Amino acid sequence: MKRTLRFSRAFSLVEATLALGVASIALIAIFGLLASGTQVQHTAIEQNSSSDILTTVAADLRATPKTSTNSPQFNITIGADTTLYFNSVGQASPTRVADSRYQLKIKFPPKGGGRTATFVHLRMTWPAVADPARANTSAAETFVALDRN
Repeated sequence: MKRTLRFSRAFSLVEATLALGVASIALIAIFGLLASGTQVQHTAIEQNSSSDILTTVAADLRATPKTSTNSPQFNITIGADTTLYFNSVGQASPTRVADSRYQLKIKFPPKGGGRTATFVHLRMTWPAVADPARANTSAAETFVALDRN
């Protein structure tokens, strides 16, 4: 009786081990990127929220009638430097409270004389509890020109 060798169509143990090794290295790389991706997403959310708040404050300052000295929505006195604090949903407070997330400094540079626009420098920093001058804060800022003549 003669025996014939049959070749089976299966993976060898070496091939299976190599495939698992390649898959595990790929999964480790993917899991390593998750933390970085989460941080980038968090930063993008903070920047988007701060931009929305800055846009709302600028619109409030622009909507202030020439005859009024205070803005209608946030009660910002035109011409007086102010600090406001905002929570995560955009509610303002003149003082820092427990849920304050953003700090907005509103500065009115001095006019150059004559009939010039009223300039406003808006600087938003977060987190609100951090010192804005230190390196551990993130910031967004904009300038607004108001026609108050």
